[in-house]
Amino acid sequence: MLVLLFLAPLTAGAVSPPTGALRGLGINVVKTSHVQENGANSVVLLGETVRDGVNYTVLVTITEYPVKTSEDLMAVEIGDVPTPGISIAPSMDETLQNSGESENGEDISFLLGYSFYKTAFYPETLDGEPVGENITVDFRTGLRSFYSHEFPFGDLRISIQISGEYINFQRNFDSFLSTTCHLNENNQTECQTEFMWDEYDSYLSSMLAMKAYAYSQASSLGKSVKNTVLASLKAQPYPAKLLSDFQLCIPGSGCAKLSPGYLGTLTFNETDIENGARLMFTTAVFDRNSDVSGIQAYYIDPSGQYGGEAIKLHSAQEFYTYMGTPKNSTVAYAWMNGSSTTIPVVLDVAIKPGQLKEGKVRVVFTVSDGSGGDSKEISWDFVFEGNFTDYSLKVLTPKDGAHLKQVIDGLFSLPLYAEVRGSGAEDLYAIVTLPDGSYERLPVEDNEILDVLYMSDPAVKEGALTVSLYGKVNGEEKLLAKRSVHVTLASVEVPGDEIDNDMDGLVDCEDPDIATCDACILQKKLEWAESLMERHIAYINKMIETTPSMKSVYDLYIEHLRELHEQYKDDPDRMVKEMNAYMEEKVYRNQEINRYISIFADDPEKRYQLRQIAEKYRYDPIQRRIAMRRFIYENSQTEAEREATMNAILTGILEPPKWLVGGQYGSGGALDWANFVASNFETVGDTVKLKGTETVKMLRTPANIFIVAQDARALMKQAEELKKMNLPESTKVAIIVLDGAAKIGKLLDRSGYFGNMADATLGSLINLRKKIEERNQGWFTWNGYVLHETAKPGIYEDYETGKKFKRVSGGWFSDPVFVEVKENG
Repeated sequence: MLVLLFLAPLTAGAVSPPTGALRGLGINVVKTSHVQENGANSVVLLGETVRDGVNYTVLVTITEYPVKTSEDLMAVEIGDVPTPGISIAPSMDETLQNSGESENGEDISFLLGYSFYKTAFYPETLDGEPVGENITVDFRTGLRSFYSHEFPFGDLRISIQISGEYINFQRNFDSFLSTTCHLNENNQTECQTEFMWDEYDSYLSSMLAMKAYAYSQASSLGKSVKNTVLASLKAQPYPAKLLSDFQLCIPGSGCAKLSPGYLGTLTFNETDIENGARLMFTTAVFDRNSDVSGIQAYYIDPSGQYGGEAIKLHSAQEFYTYMGTPKNSTVAYAWMNGSSTTIPVVLDVAIKPGQLKEGKVRVVFTVSDGSGGDSKEISWDFVFEGNFTDYSLKVLTPKDGAHLKQVIDGLFSLPLYAEVRGSGAEDLYAIVTLPDGSYERLPVEDNEILDVLYMSDPAVKEGALTVSLYGKVNGEEKLLAKRSVHVTLASVEVPGDEIDNDMDGLVDCEDPDIATCDACILQKKLEWAESLMERHIAYINKMIETTPSMKSVYDLYIEHLRELHEQYKDDPDRMVKEMNAYMEEKVYRNQEINRYISIFADDPEKRYQLRQIAEKYRYDPIQRRIAMRRFIYENSQTEAEREATMNAILTGILEPPKWLVGGQYGSGGALDWANFVASNFETVGDTVKLKGTETVKMLRTPANIFIVAQDARALMKQAEELKKMNLPESTKVAIIVLDGAAKIGKLLDRSGYFGNMADATLGSLINLRKKIEERNQGWFTWNGYVLHETAKPGIYEDYETGKKFKRVSGGWFSDPVFVEVKENG
């Protein structure tokens, strides 16, 4: 009979906030945060919306629990896990409605109530002084509701809280007082005040009547939020993983719980060799979004490998019937019903008569889906019972499931301490196999194995540390005992230590796992602020090249920027604000004046007159701008030029963003630019439109290309045309986009400060088109649907339902809005 010996004890994707999905419901998400508490990570979203005369505050908390076993999943399912304890429940003095229900791990509750207090007023006053005693009134107002729904979704507990404030029932006490006053014969002001009971009773009755449908209002919103959150979560990638609660059943010997890793020694006798054996290994796969594509299980012993792809069984009856059927060969099978997040898997091993041999045996389970996969292994040594010794081995350090410590980036230390018990063998030693497959031979001294080992393979993130005890029995060297513990090399990424703690190739804040923590947000803001400073300094250095005589002044500007950097290192937002204000005052304002003066580059007298205007209004920038524009208009050489200049001023292109300086405004070229603008554009209300049906206008000079595009799509189309011209990729391109300029600019100018395309080149514009094309080749989510553009442009299809949608608004870089349409629109 097979006997289990030395069994090891049982051991052991970040959620993205559904911000866009909630906004699709009309909820304005005002705050998103992350909470780490009690070993669980939570995403918290706070939003606001107004519906049916109610100001609703919506709080969504999604808590991800580290599940390793089916028991962990069950704890999440029934709510037997710690919660962050965040609440937006309003205070209520009196409750009108208090209801709740709990079923299948879901808890729903609803409260409706209002504020109650006693207040008083004086019915009569004389010149503002009370006459007689006051009257006390019981006053009720401030109707509020609170809806709470907590439910499980795989390894997540989701809490939806909705606090409602009913707009029409927030009146204060004074609004129910009516006061009339008159002068008496002594010329004193007499006032009589009364509480409008009829109006208050009507108000109170209306408030009480809300009991009839307040719950249905809040519940309807709650269900919409729940469906939207679940749709968003299901669309997020989540790699399937194998749970750690394995079980081995041997007919006639019973069942034992196992953990991944080395189990110990399994003995067999002559009867087992003669009759063969049946071993049933069971485990479970967990996959939050239920998209498992493959499950394999293998039994590997000295005679070969058996098993393979698991047979998919789709009902409980089919699964358990198949389990009870005798089998002549090793087979794997799984119960997959299509929607369950947990999939039971069985590897049914049939060891044929005469097949049992001494040696190492492995059982391997693997699972895969569209987001990745997982693999776990169990191993043991088969030993004929006549060769078995009574040696035991106990690994005290490291503990099973321990996280190893990184000494420096990529180098891990592994302190080992194990105790040896037994007798009957000599010349004892241990072979220690590390998770990366390397091994070392260590001595056994005073019944102890003690050493510190090191490994540095960055490809290995976890695995088994195996200690094999060898010795001579009757002059023959034998394996006496073997123990394994599971260790993890990767740990949670820590910002600032310059170590890749979780060994994913990304260090510190470059790792998206911690990119949103406070320390990393501050670091990214500082990097952005420092890049802005470098942009400012680069701009000043260009000015030094242009006017070397001003170098001493410009050097002071640079020095002051560096002082601001040191002063506000801990407050990057303030640093940016102070630097921008300083550059505006010292540099960019003068550039505006020089830009206007350069229009008359060939007329020294007009340049002098413009400088006098600038000096006259040096303390009034608005009036200075008006006066200089008027002078430019009045002193243009011809009526046609005056008309072109005025049109350019009206469209706002003669006074463009700060980046559009030099080139087209130097050497008297501004009027050429103004004529280009005036002949191709017109103002319509508060907007600027292209004349005719064209969507792009282009002006070329020997050194630059100037493009004015109606919108992003037109710009991208023009990029394709420019690509065909085979111009050098370094050719400068100045761009104005009439709709969505800032968003296009942010892609071409990563600092975001200039907000447009100052430093664009032909190459960067073509690459931007390529990035946008690549981005739009895949699926994307909208309002809980997973959409992809069909063969018909503008028509999108939902992955799950097959519904068709048409985009009705939203640009390439703004939130899209779709409407459902019939087949192909």
